[in-house]
Amino acid sequence: MDNNLAIEFVNRTLKEGVYGYTLRKYVNIDTWDHILTNNLDGIKFVQLTDFNYSRCFSYYFMEDIELKQDFFSPEAKKEVINRGYIEFINLSISAISSFYIIEKARYVADGDKLKIEDIDEFSNVVLKKKFEELKLKISEENFMLVNSDELRIPLKNVPLEDYEDDQVTYFSYLFE
Repeated sequence: MDNNLAIEFVNRTLKEGVYGYTLRKYVNIDTWDHILTNNLDGIKFVQLTDFNYSRCFSYYFMEDIELKQDFFSPEAKKEVINRGYIEFINLSISAISSFYIIEKARYVADGDKLKIEDIDEFSNVVLKKKFEELKLKISEENFMLVNSDELRIPLKNVPLEDYEDDQVTYFSYLFE
């Protein structure tokens, strides 16, 4: 993991200002799509990138359980609750640096709601294979994997939209 490099990058760029306007104006949100969307048979791809609120390209790769509705709709939520869970890959690629995170997780039914829990291994073989493929593809583009938990070190006196001063971390600076 390259957490020390990520911390050094954040410290260096804090002196240079914010990136929101530049990202919204000059970066295409689908920059990574052609690299990431190979071999999606049995996988749903959801692009979550929004530079109004984050500094990263964000993606979900979910097992295709043939949801009849878009994933974030109330109807799809009910379908997942009825099934009990849906596994997914959470991928975030920093748009301001050469770091990324990739996590294995699943939405699980919690009464009439869904909650996210981390998992160690996928039960879905297709997602397991895609997870390894994504790591390889992104590292071939010279991006470095970091651990999101280890980057939750507070940054003092760094303003970040939608965060209280004491809640800003190296992770939130790079990816949120």
